[in-house]
Amino acid sequence: MDYSAHSALPMIKCQDLKIHYGDHVAVDSLCFEVGKGSVYGLIGPNGAGKTTTIKAIATLIEPTYGEILVDGIPVLHQPEEARRIIGYMPDFPPVYDDLRIEEFCDLFAHAYGLDRNARAKKVEECLRLTDLMDKRRALCKTLSRGMKQRALLAKTLVHEPSVLLLDEPAANLDPKARIDLRNLLRRLASSGKTVLVSSHVLSELEDLCDAIGIMRKGNMALSGSLEEVSASAAASRVIRIELVESFPNLQNLLRESSSVSKVDSRDERIFEITHSGDRSEAASLLTTLTGAGAKVCEFHLKQSKVEDLFLEIESEDSSEDANR
Repeated sequence: MDYSAHSALPMIKCQDLKIHYGDHVAVDSLCFEVGKGSVYGLIGPNGAGKTTTIKAIATLIEPTYGEILVDGIPVLHQPEEARRIIGYMPDFPPVYDDLRIEEFCDLFAHAYGLDRNARAKKVEECLRLTDLMDKRRALCKTLSRGMKQRALLAKTLVHEPSVLLLDEPAANLDPKARIDLRNLLRRLASSGKTVLVSSHVLSELEDLCDAIGIMRKGNMALSGSLEEVSASAAASRVIRIELVESFPNLQNLLRESSSVSKVDSRDERIFEITHSGDRSEAASLLTTLTGAGAKVCEFHLKQSKVEDLFLEIESEDSSEDANR
């Protein structure tokens, strides 16, 4: 299934991907797609297989089984062709301390085969894009963590890749640097680039990504747009109810419903209920409340946060481990 509105065909496709390290299964039967011009967030706890997956897409690890296509190119059989359109930024990536930022970017542009004139033009373009022009002559060792991340992204862009693979790019950044990075990645996606980003900074992904995949133990637990993942995350939902004025019998009416398992009230007018029914049952509940005389001015499903979904899946892992 393609989650991007930009293209009918996926820019990245992993099908039945398996990666073993000896007897250890790092990635097991992984399937997901990333649409062209979209930002896809890959999240999960340490050891879930995120970095291994990204390295396999970047042609740095050969899968044990399965297929990876990048813009229709089979990565396993045509790695050199795939590398021409991939920009890869690893977690904990190095910078060369004694090089200036522009020299650092020029080094990678040269490695990709750009001639001198093309390199100079492309390096300047990437430094402008990452807001580093005023720092171009600064030595890499003098940079803050946020500036280093910008420099690393600039060097990742010098060969004009159409696909960006970013492993934990926001790690250890301060709040402003995270916002700057998020805005830059959105601009890159708007220009047509496809971005696959892994992160533990879960709250950042809600504003950045068009779709997410939540991994655990090498598998994809959930994948899709934020709305799709939220809808499939749990059998029960939280519905927020707000009244124009207090209605003393409201809690009794709510508890009489077999689909309502929990009622929380902030005050006499605002309630949050845990509802296990479908949309039809929710509509019937609203009809019951208004029919009884309650003046309901707000009645809506609260979308689950990415962090809530992640913690829910992580708690399932903990329960499984405890039962062994």
